[in-house]
Amino acid sequence: MKSDAVIEKIKARVAGIDASGPRKVLGVFQLNIEAADGVHELVVDLKNLKVYDGKASGADVVINISDENFIAVGTKSVSVHDAVEQGKVKMTGDEALFQALVDAI
Repeated sequence: MKSDAVIEKIKARVAGIDASGPRKVLGVFQLNIEAADGVHELVVDLKNLKVYDGKASGADVVINISDENFIAVGTKSVSVHDAVEQGKVKMTGDEALFQALVDAI
């Protein structure tokens, strides 16, 4: 998947968060990334500081996005708001929480 580098960056950032310190973002994010070889499901759990493949039950935000658009949002070449407005991201849940995730990562 083209966005593997962005995913590795997310994993590294989450691993570096101090669990006992103050945190800007507390939420569970279900990412469904559409790639050439199918849909990759990734959970970014900032409540428990875990990133893993699979599905999250009760995610605060569910994001459906293509591999290319995930790279664009992840590298901040496109803002979350613009990506949602342009239909590049299909999201359910709190858009402000999603933006906070992108800003924090």
